[in-house]
Parts: sequence; C-alpha cells; structure tokens
Amino acid sequence: MIAAVPFMLPFRFLHIVSGALWVGSAFLFAAFLGPSAAEVGPGAMPLLTVMVKKRKVHKVITYLAMTTVTAGWIMWLRDMNDYGGLSDWLGTRFGVVLTIGAVLATVAFFVGYYGVGKNVEKLVDLGGEMAAGDGPPAPEKMAAMQHVGAELEKHSKIDLVLLLLAVTAMSTARYW
Repeated sequence: MIAAVPFMLPFRFLHIVSGALWVGSAFLFAAFLGPSAAEVGPGAMPLLTVMVKKRKVHKVITYLAMTTVTAGWIMWLRDMNDYGGLSDWLGTRFGVVLTIGAVLATVAFFVGYYGVGKNVEKLVDLGGEMAAGDGPPAPEKMAAMQHVGAELEKHSKIDLVLLLLAVTAMSTARYW
C-alpha cells in the first residue's frame, strides 16, 4: 500500500494537517471575517491591524499553504515514480485527478499569496495612514481603500473556490 510507506507518513501528516488549517482559514476569512470587517468599516481596523501586524496571520496562512503544497508535490512525485513515470501516472484516473487537485492547490497558493495576503497588508497599511491623518480621509485614500477591499474580496472568494475544488479532487481521486 503506497500510503503506508514510512517515507510518505510525515508528508501525508504535514499535507493533511496544514491543508485543513489552510482551507479552514480561507473559509473563515472569505465567509465571515472579510464580510464582517467590510460591514463594520473603519471600526474593524484595530482588529485587522493586530491580526496582520502583530499576529502575522497572512504569513502564517502562507506558511501553511507552502507546507501543504510542498508536501503534496513531494508525495505526487513519489506516487508518480511508483507508477513508473509521468505517462503511466497520468494514464490512470487516480493520477489525473490528483494532478488536477495539485495544480488547483498550487494556483490557490499564488492567488492567496498575491491576491489575499498582499491586499490585506495594503488594506491595513492604508487604514493606518488614514487613522494617522488629521481630519477626514482624503477621497483618494477612500477610493484606494475601496479598491483594495474589492480586490481582497474577489481574490479571497477565488482562492476559496480553488481550494474547495482541490480538496474535492484529492479526497475523491481513488474513486474515479
């Protein structure tokens, strides 16, 4: 049984645990935290600032994603080798569906890193600049904040959909 090979056990553990935390974090942000912060408005900035600047939530999620994807590709390479090579591996439905899941997760990593993580940093930085200013924020700052917020919302939803599709592919690959 391929999954029981001792070499694979630590990678499966890292892949599954970090993947569960990554997908759970993406769900929490896309479904609850992001929309709630947008609804609350500027009053949400202290919480977001602590999460991003002090707790480094975006970096933690990035490390979880990186661990998930790296462990996943190591296992994918090992499985491909066990099947005899790329053409034999992709000649099986199992190999094709796992490959689709791996590609989706890898794309989700980049969408999350560039589209969510970087935008959440921008949002918090803009909020800090606006709070530090005297009087009401300049219209350009408000427009920038709305733009970054819209980008963040869009990318967090795309990221979550990609992750759910990747999880679906990987969790059902044996049954295709």
